[in-house]
Amino acid sequence: MGSQKFIGFPSGILSGHPLRFPVIDETKDWIAIDKPEGVAIRQHPWNADTHDMDNALNQQLQAKKPELVTSGATLFGSVFIMDPEISGVSLFAKHRASLAELRNWVGSHKLQFKFLLVTQSRVSEELDEIIADAPLLAHNVKPKMIPSTAKGKKAQTQFKRLDKPASGWALWEAETFFPRFHQIRAHASVAGIPVLGDSLYSGADIPLLGEFITGKSAGTEKRRPIFDGIALHLSEVVLPDSGDTGTQSKRLTAELSKHFKLLLKRLKLKHPAES
Repeated sequence: MGSQKFIGFPSGILSGHPLRFPVIDETKDWIAIDKPEGVAIRQHPWNADTHDMDNALNQQLQAKKPELVTSGATLFGSVFIMDPEISGVSLFAKHRASLAELRNWVGSHKLQFKFLLVTQSRVSEELDEIIADAPLLAHNVKPKMIPSTAKGKKAQTQFKRLDKPASGWALWEAETFFPRFHQIRAHASVAGIPVLGDSLYSGADIPLLGEFITGKSAGTEKRRPIFDGIALHLSEVVLPDSGDTGTQSKRLTAELSKHFKLLLKRLKLKHPAES
């Protein structure tokens, strides 16, 4: 296999400093990029004041950045939306026709999305599998989703516990075929397993480093959280077979960051795929 390809974003395009994201996979019709937490894929009223990858990619394409021009793209359009707080797979079409087709696949529930999340273990009788299907409605004041059987939009998330050691924490996988904005976080909260660090949905606070290290040399570092952001990662997106083109299904996988892996190690959590 060839060397890893990256997409670069100079200072001022997505943030105040240069960024470089790994390319997961690419075809003539789309490109999958592994994005970190804190970066928006697409503009949304709840992140209207931040830069997003849709605009950043198109801005650089218009500026004729070589790595994007040689990709053969005539435009870039996000196939699905995802909370800026979530790291992992992001997918962009390269042409209007492929954008329409891929977004239709999403709307038709043909794509499979798998997330990894860390939660606090609150009771010993927790189920190993939970299906959350509460319809979701945007809160009229706060930037969050709330369950509403009267006015909410249909949504379903299946949670499966992957690991629950005696440390008081648990690792879950969340699966859905149509991820609405904030869906995984809202459904996790409704299911009683809010995401670690997600204060908007009542998630537990990130533990401090002082709980895991000893000695005076650490100093003020002991008061620093062991992880930045929320412990939620879009680890996999599965594209279906395409009968029209004869292409086989594709599994787009975004590895956990070093910081996420360190979080799991400190909380004594094991991902079955990495054991």
